[in-house]
Amino acid sequence: MPIVLRHNEQIEMNLAEYTGQVSLAELEATAAFLAANAPFLKRDTLSVALADSSFSAVPLDSLDRLFGRYKTLYAPLDFQMLRRSAWLCFSDAARPHIDYWIGGRDVREAMSTTLRLLNSYAEAGEWLLLNEAETLALQTGAGFAEIARFDQTTEIRSARAL
Repeated sequence: MPIVLRHNEQIEMNLAEYTGQVSLAELEATAAFLAANAPFLKRDTLSVALADSSFSAVPLDSLDRLFGRYKTLYAPLDFQMLRRSAWLCFSDAARPHIDYWIGGRDVREAMSTTLRLLNSYAEAGEWLLLNEAETLALQTGAGFAEIARFDQTTEIRSARAL
C-alpha cells in the first residue's frame, strides 16, 4: 500500500502517507483522484514518507511533468488564503526525490501553496498552525478517515468526496 490519503474534517487537514516502493503510476493515480475530488486540493496537507518508502523507480523528470499536472489542477481554484503543505521524510531512500520535488519550485504562484520539509510532527503541527491535540491527531491518525488508497495496480480501493 504505497500511498494512503486520509482526511480529518474537524481540522480540515489532509494526510498523505507513502510507504514501500512508490511508482509513477501511483503518483499519477493520486493526482487523478485529487482532480476528481477538488475540495481536497484546497486543504492543508501533511505528506509523510515513512521509513520504508522509496521513490527510486520514479525518474526525476517525471516529477517535473507531475508538477505541471498539479499546476493545471490548481489553476482554476480560488483561494482565500495560502494553503500549507508540509513534508516529513523518515526515509533516506525517499529523500532525494522529496528534495527534488520541493526544491526550486514556485508553488506559491503555481498552487497558492507554501511548502516546507520539516523534521518532526511537532514542527509540522506548529507550522500548520495546529494546537497540541490536533498535532497529536496528525501523528496518530486519530480522526483521519481514509479517502483513497493506491497500490501497484493504481486501483482506488476506497474514495469519497466531501
